[in-house]
Amino acid sequence: METALLGPWSKSLWSTDGFLPVTAVSTLRAEARAVHRQLGPVWRRGTRHGRVLSLDAALGDGLSLYDLVVSEVDYLAHTAGGVFEDDRLNHVLRALNPVERAVVFAYAEGTTWSEAAAHAGATDPDAFGERVRRKTRRLAAEQHRRAELARTAP
Repeated sequence: METALLGPWSKSLWSTDGFLPVTAVSTLRAEARAVHRQLGPVWRRGTRHGRVLSLDAALGDGLSLYDLVVSEVDYLAHTAGGVFEDDRLNHVLRALNPVERAVVFAYAEGTTWSEAAAHAGATDPDAFGERVRRKTRRLAAEQHRRAELARTAP
C-alpha cells in the first residue's frame, strides 16, 4: 500500500480540502493490485498457454531447466546435411562466415540481433549484430534482384 500511495495518481488527493473523493478508494485498490503484480516474481504469473517457469525450477533427479539450456548448438546439424530446401537461404548462408552464420541461427530462434551476436560471442554485440543484419538484408536483396532478372530475361 505504501508504494501505491507514493504513485503519481495520489497528487489529486492532496488538493481536495481534507475530503477524499468517492473514487479514491477504488483507485487506491487498483493501484495496489498493479504494484503487487509488478513486484511479484515473473514465474508466478500465468500466461495464456501455461506458466512461466524459473530456470531453477526442479525437474526431478536433481535436474533443473538451467541444465537443459545448451550453450553451444550447431543449428545446421538439425537440417538434412546442412542444406535447406530453399536454395535462396542456402545461397545467403554460404556467403556468411561461421560466426555470422551462428548469429543468424540464434536470431532465427527468436532473439534480437544484439542478443544473437552476444550468444555467438561477439565482443561488441550491438555493432556486430547490426553488421550481420545489414549484410543478410543486402545478400537477400541481391538474391531477389538476380531472381527478378532471371525471370524477366528472354
